[in-house]
Amino acid sequence: MLDSRNRRVDYWIMYTPSRRHFLAGGSALAGCLAMPRLRSLRAEERAALPVPPELRADATGAVRLSIDQGSRTWVAAGPTPTFGFNGDYLGPAIRTRRGERIDVTVDNTLEETATVHWHGLIIPGEADGGPHNRIAGKASWHARLEIDQPAATCWYHPHNYPSTAEQVLKGLAGLFIIEDEESAGLGLPQTWGVDDIPLILQDRRFNADGSFFHRFNMIAITTGYIGDRLLVNGVEYPYAVVASGWLRLRLLNGSNARSYRVAAADGRDLFVIAGDGGLLEAPVRVKEVALSSGERFEVLVDARDGLPFDLVTLPVTDQVGMNLPPFDQPLPFVTLRPLGAAGTGRLPDRLAALPALPAALPPLTQEFVLKMRRDAEGMALLKQAGLGMGGMKMEDGATMGGITPMSMSMPMGPDPAVVERMTQLIVEGPVLTLGDQLSANEINGAAFDMTVKGFQAPRGELLRWAVSEGTDNMLHPFHMHGCQFRIISIGDKPPPAHLAGWKDTAVINSGGRAEFLVRFERTASERYPYMAHCHILEHEDSGMMTQFSVA
Repeated sequence: MLDSRNRRVDYWIMYTPSRRHFLAGGSALAGCLAMPRLRSLRAEERAALPVPPELRADATGAVRLSIDQGSRTWVAAGPTPTFGFNGDYLGPAIRTRRGERIDVTVDNTLEETATVHWHGLIIPGEADGGPHNRIAGKASWHARLEIDQPAATCWYHPHNYPSTAEQVLKGLAGLFIIEDEESAGLGLPQTWGVDDIPLILQDRRFNADGSFFHRFNMIAITTGYIGDRLLVNGVEYPYAVVASGWLRLRLLNGSNARSYRVAAADGRDLFVIAGDGGLLEAPVRVKEVALSSGERFEVLVDARDGLPFDLVTLPVTDQVGMNLPPFDQPLPFVTLRPLGAAGTGRLPDRLAALPALPAALPPLTQEFVLKMRRDAEGMALLKQAGLGMGGMKMEDGATMGGITPMSMSMPMGPDPAVVERMTQLIVEGPVLTLGDQLSANEINGAAFDMTVKGFQAPRGELLRWAVSEGTDNMLHPFHMHGCQFRIISIGDKPPPAHLAGWKDTAVINSGGRAEFLVRFERTASERYPYMAHCHILEHEDSGMMTQFSVA
């Protein structure tokens, strides 16, 4: 592989994993194009990192979005049909300030129904853009957004049930950035695309005709979508010429299901300054940051030395199915070349004042228990595909939905025969009927049904809620609409420092449980309720979602 100075390096040597990895799927088989390994890309073939254009309200407070159909070419087979906001793929970065009121008009030019959900915004249910805010094909929708929350990196995407996964996959996603006076006065990097860099990570897989692969089969409802290419802002392994100073990276995991472990290839420190809902109290120094589907982090990295470096995603060890080539080894996804003028941004010692958690917690009044009804069936398929293959070793004592998961001894890499079998399951597994899809997963004993009235939460009260898995041991990023909450505990332990700020997504795994404090400041009617769901979109689109009103 070529590093940012066009020298051949082996990132596998630089980052040899010390733990065993789950295996479930791989490179393309019949019906999908084989992925070229990124190390085969020549410097002259690489594209510059696209920077989403900024979109602010006009003098009347109006913003207009159009849900469009288009195409882009990623593979030799030809153009890929896509969706996009105000373009052919992804969308502009909408920028607002706290205290601003904006009127958004969304024109749906597609033939199919869509919605636009403002992920992370604290707004009423009627403007939230959940599955009840449907925009018919060739129709428009108006939403008034009153921005009253701290500076944060949020995003927007469809939430149409049960086609959220496919519409996001085709390209419907964009950043929604909130600013405020407190964050503006900290001296953070803030020149868009120069020292304030948006990075939207998405894995994708292509069919033989160039179209995006997506198939609701047993693997999809078990593991979620498994791609074999990594796109950043819609481009594979781009480079970016940036300021030679402190860089602010706005990381969004826009993938349907895949989690990432982001690190600098040269081992330099990352400083987490913000999570889903805004700034932390102080920067948190880390070597890597994990992002599950839907999560955002703002990270500062010191590039004052002027040396180019890659960002990589390290192999994920706790999410079944996500350790197939090329994700079986550290995978570079963008090269940052600090060749520009010195930036003026800095790393502050202190960031934001967060309210202290109460010494006496309120009583637990709501728990969401996630369950995969066909987990054992899905895991049995994965186990069967890996049995008897050379190099396979079973994790002692580990279970998942009653099935012992597969893992591998590294660094020799996955057995090609296992990869082939896993890929065949992903690509060729029989499509479920719509009824089987919609009943595959549940929350609190019921698969999602838009016609069934949800529970009601009080407005303005500090609440202690929890999410757990019961007998389910899969990874689930649990997202709630209409709020930003504070995590009290993950398992029996307080959250790590970089998860101690405002969040709208809490990740549980291995039979885990998380508790959080939440207060709803806006109302949500029974007609336009808030959602609570797993943000693995194939889980969401197969029943792992519930709804509730706030009054």
